[in-house]
Amino acid sequence: MHNISHKDSCQEEVFSSPVKQVRVLVIDDSLVVRSILERIIGGHDGFELAGSLASAIDAVEFLKKNSVDIILLDIEMPDRCGLDALPDILAKCGAARVMILSSACEEGGPAAVRALSLGACDTMAKPGRSSFAGNFSSMLIGRMQQLVRSNLNECTPAETIVMPVPQVPQDQPGCIAIGASTGGIPAIHTLLENISPAIDAPMLLTQHLPETFLPFLVRQLEKFTDRRVVLGQQGMELERSHIYVAPGHGHMTCECIGSQVRLSIVPGAMPSAYTPAVDPMLASVASVFGSDALAIIMSGMGRDGLLGAEKMAAEGAQILVQDPETSVVWGMPGVVARAGLANAIMPVDRIARHINQLQKVTA
Repeated sequence: MHNISHKDSCQEEVFSSPVKQVRVLVIDDSLVVRSILERIIGGHDGFELAGSLASAIDAVEFLKKNSVDIILLDIEMPDRCGLDALPDILAKCGAARVMILSSACEEGGPAAVRALSLGACDTMAKPGRSSFAGNFSSMLIGRMQQLVRSNLNECTPAETIVMPVPQVPQDQPGCIAIGASTGGIPAIHTLLENISPAIDAPMLLTQHLPETFLPFLVRQLEKFTDRRVVLGQQGMELERSHIYVAPGHGHMTCECIGSQVRLSIVPGAMPSAYTPAVDPMLASVASVFGSDALAIIMSGMGRDGLLGAEKMAAEGAQILVQDPETSVVWGMPGVVARAGLANAIMPVDRIARHINQLQKVTA
């Protein structure tokens, strides 16, 4: 494995930074909703209202001249819907985190998955006007605080990373394992759009999402690839040119049963606290495929994937991580990189090109 050096730790930079109010921009066509959100934001220490706008068009103009940290964006608006405007908002908002706050984001609905695929960091269903008090207020503040922590703790010291160009193995991998969280869905789309059909190794994918979201994710990924995309189930045999998406009720792993490699869905808590978790998937792939495995760690907050990457590295498997510049949050890829486990740190399109160079295994 290649060593990675860094000048100062991320945490030291965080604690030396002055405390500042988190600036929140509200975008919602309802005056009543805007007023409620303004009161919630204004009534909590640490947050301040940067602006309150009735249209996405006004928001794009606002962001050309003003910086914010969090954007609360409605979907259903008369002039331009939030999902349609989201790419333009992301292009103007710098490092701000976008949370979709809309009644259209019912639990596990397609609008929520589409919002995440376009680059939103979180989604939350907006209650009826009579239900904004109580739990909604504390839940919204808690979700925004989580977005703030992801900005502080997942800093991206790209200039401190020294990474050699990876050596290209002679054969394509026996299995590709992909782990991702916040910001991972657009990265997965990019990977699938750019990876060659000649690379037909089975792919195991763990993306942090609630269980009800995952069937929609499967259907969405089918649009970006000719590979068959399925939700992983207990006992499924791994087949080439298939993508297996971890279900939300357990952790997707693989195991050898006789001469076959089959999926196993493992229940229980993991150190990362995520279900599904990336760590057990990577650990099982390392155990079954050894040095023939390849791991890709994409955008996401937290440390899930680090323990699994350690096992992959111990088996001589190749580990590629998404670079900080194109990651929404450089948490998961960052901890793997700082631990010296990554063979390369690259944008996802370059990761795909690198994998495309691998030669097909000959019988």
